[in-house]
Amino acid sequence: MKKSNSSKIGNFFLNILEGIIIFIAAIPLIFIYAPLRNLYKKFSKRILKKTIESKPYQGTNRIIKKLDKHIIGESKYAQKNRVFVYFLLPSLSAFLLFVLIPFFMGIYYSFTDWEGLSDVINWVGLKNYKEIFTDYKFVYSFFRTIQYSFMSVVFVNLFAFGIALLVTQNLKLKNIYRAGFFMPNLIGGLVLGYIWKFVYNSALPAIAESLGPNLSLNSETAMGAIIAVVVWQYAGYIMMIYVAALQNVPQDLIEASKIDGASAWQRLKAITLPLVAQAFTISLFLTLVTSFKQFDTVVALTNGAPAALLPEWIQTFMNESTRSILSMNLMALDIYNTGWVAREFAVGQAKAVVFFIFLLVVSIVQVTYNKKREVEL
Repeated sequence: MKKSNSSKIGNFFLNILEGIIIFIAAIPLIFIYAPLRNLYKKFSKRILKKTIESKPYQGTNRIIKKLDKHIIGESKYAQKNRVFVYFLLPSLSAFLLFVLIPFFMGIYYSFTDWEGLSDVINWVGLKNYKEIFTDYKFVYSFFRTIQYSFMSVVFVNLFAFGIALLVTQNLKLKNIYRAGFFMPNLIGGLVLGYIWKFVYNSALPAIAESLGPNLSLNSETAMGAIIAVVVWQYAGYIMMIYVAALQNVPQDLIEASKIDGASAWQRLKAITLPLVAQAFTISLFLTLVTSFKQFDTVVALTNGAPAALLPEWIQTFMNESTRSILSMNLMALDIYNTGWVAREFAVGQAKAVVFFIFLLVVSIVQVTYNKKREVEL
């Protein structure tokens, strides 16, 4: 009899809960119980002249049985797992201290009125979430972030794939070209933003005069200015992923298609693109996440400026009057300003939780869709 969807979902979450319990229980067992047991066995063998044999767990408790089999048992499999955890401990500790623990603390603080400095923390429930969804600044920031991310993902991947095709041809200086395209990725976002701010303000005076006094601070050109900087910085990194994929395309197929009279576009469409589909999945995921989290370059280049009028559809949707708003106040910058500038840490944390859930859903949908497309191609 087939299980219902609700039953499958229930079993899925039960398995996750079981895994979390095993993980939490395994840490003290690995670092306390297993070493003490081994020490006692050695003591018994050398001092008491008595050999102690450990037997596998014979009970019916699933969690203890799995712990014995995978973590604390004396089988070679369990011993290898313990050694693996010992080597993983430094990185795992840093991940727990600086990622997991702050993440769950942040979720808790999003349901409070925490201001960052006060010792008194009151539980307010969903008040912060109701506040952000009725805030026109948050809605506009969300809209601009989606708009920016879409354009950034498209242009970065198009440019990266184009130069990847170029540097995989039989060119004399192709390795120098690869290094040159990749080098901007080594520059930090803040430094990059200040460099390009100088370029827009001083190095390109003719263009600045024709489009306005300042390219990066013009509400109509700020988005394009930032995307140009991000493409220049990040395309070289994504290019390396495409280069690795293109080098794995069998040249026999390319040569055979040439003999059959296929044009360059036909070869690209029928042979190259299907064989590098996995690279597109990885590259789209990386650029999507990076674009949504864009912060340092925006801070250095515009710091959320310039000002623009609130779009009419948001005015109608939010029942707001005509207002002036920062046009490049993307989500990451908006969260930072809410917490550290306005000192509303709980509200900022609620925005961060919503942003995380949205980005998680979008990433899962993107990867799932691209994986299906890989099979179809």
